[in-house]
Amino acid sequence: MKTLEITPLKDKKLSVLIIEKEYNEPFWLAEPSPKMESHILNSLFKPSIAFHNFIENMIHKVKPDFATEELGMRSQKEFYENNVLAQMFQKEKIPFFPVDIDANAKMYLSTTLDKKRELRNEILKALTNASKQKNADPVEKEYLIAYGQCVQLEIEEQEREVSFPIRESWIVMGIVEQAKEMGTKENITALHIGSPEHTEGIKQLLESLGVKVEVVKLSKKIVSSHVDAPASSELQNLLQSMQIQVKPVVGKTSETAPYLLFYLDTDEKASPFDICMAYDAGYDAVIPYENVTPEDARKTVEDAVFSRGPKAVKHTCFFIGGKNADRAEEVLKVVKSAMFPPFKATIIIDPGGAYTTATAMVAKVEEALVSHNLGELKDKTCAVMGTGAVGQIAAVLLAKLGCKVIIASLNPKRIDGKEHAESIQKLLASDYGVEVQGVFAPKPEDKLQLLKKADVVFCAGTRGTRVIEKELFKEIKHMKVLVDVNTIPPFGIEGIELKDDMRELAPGIFVIGGLTVGDLKHKLEKEILREARSNGKEIYDYNVALELARNLVQKELMPSKLTLTLSYPPKKD
Repeated sequence: MKTLEITPLKDKKLSVLIIEKEYNEPFWLAEPSPKMESHILNSLFKPSIAFHNFIENMIHKVKPDFATEELGMRSQKEFYENNVLAQMFQKEKIPFFPVDIDANAKMYLSTTLDKKRELRNEILKALTNASKQKNADPVEKEYLIAYGQCVQLEIEEQEREVSFPIRESWIVMGIVEQAKEMGTKENITALHIGSPEHTEGIKQLLESLGVKVEVVKLSKKIVSSHVDAPASSELQNLLQSMQIQVKPVVGKTSETAPYLLFYLDTDEKASPFDICMAYDAGYDAVIPYENVTPEDARKTVEDAVFSRGPKAVKHTCFFIGGKNADRAEEVLKVVKSAMFPPFKATIIIDPGGAYTTATAMVAKVEEALVSHNLGELKDKTCAVMGTGAVGQIAAVLLAKLGCKVIIASLNPKRIDGKEHAESIQKLLASDYGVEVQGVFAPKPEDKLQLLKKADVVFCAGTRGTRVIEKELFKEIKHMKVLVDVNTIPPFGIEGIELKDDMRELAPGIFVIGGLTVGDLKHKLEKEILREARSNGKEIYDYNVALELARNLVQKELMPSKLTLTLSYPPKKD
């Protein structure tokens, strides 16, 4: 049996003009059931006189080096002897070849399908017999139906696989093999005449091999003086008076503007994390800018949007990063003001990953409380341990939900710790319009007081810093949920594990680990990048991120939790 193996051409350039037939070439793995007038309908599965003339014109204009056509259910003899196209190419002395799935490969695949069809037919027979029995077991019938559905689905999937991707691969291999046989000629032009339903698949496969592809679809129109459908007696008059107008519709490879992401990082070195994420989300190019100031941002944005034009600007995105959230927000204001319709691109702001981390943390805790019947987050008192960008945005989001929020500065080396905590409280009130309580909690006894007050604790301390010692849990009398974003040892909570997801670390103390939050943060950033790529919202900030994070949490299906196995009940004695 011939092996299916497609290899690119070496030292040759191939251009293929795919010409769509007026019909889909008949092909099947199992002989279809005979239908009334099917033999008459089969006469329509052949090129019309209009198509003949069109191909003749194409041959003279394109002057192909060779041509191919789907073989379908025809034999090699039928292909060459009963095929007007074959005679036409022979007359013009152009090599003409049938291309399709190898006969032995088709027979092998058909045999495997026959076994499944036999099994399906046995099931159908058993169902028919069960329907005739008055005292038939209804459970047996239901299991037979379920079994039959599974087998039928397997048959349909395998038939679809053979009829499309597998068959199309064989066709492409046939085209490429003929090109390889063209001697020393470097630039080769070929015509391929094929079914409309296979055009896109064959086109994509050829393009993946570096082949230049154009598609021609034939538009036919009957021009006649008759307005209404003719009676059978008038058909002869119609044929004599009508004209067939044939018009080619050429579809070249679509040239869409590439998706570009301009990464504006306020840090000295651009973060590879966000750059990699953008490429993984499907952007064609990511252009990083470092040490970006508001002044730099304006010129960069203007040059980018004006150079792309009103259409391509929709394939443009600006991502504002950098660990300094205040500076990133300043850049955001400038980027927004630099754009106006129709030169408006999508903007993402996620300084140092803080916004996606904070929203992932809040969305995860929201879901965890509800799924464990622990109430709603909006009704809880929350302590946010850490006053960095993650802690601040988490506090803002929680306060907007309706939570009572305490945000704590933890650094014991900070001399003005109390003043710093109060300044954060004022900052969040003035810039975000939320009321939180800012406290200084550098010592274990300070943290214990917060643990006693709070229902939920968000640990957003410095990377690799222990925030809560396990010893403190002995003093806790009421149930708590603690979440940590730290993924570098020592973790923020002693005893926590990275993949914890509401594990009971101590009596009444449930914890969510850094990787559980991190996995959601990773999915969230990729979702934002994908949405921005499809020209979704104008700005993706922490508010939009929270909604997307909630959607991701709700849609997340755990196969292990949803999998079930049904067993046929044992017979009763």
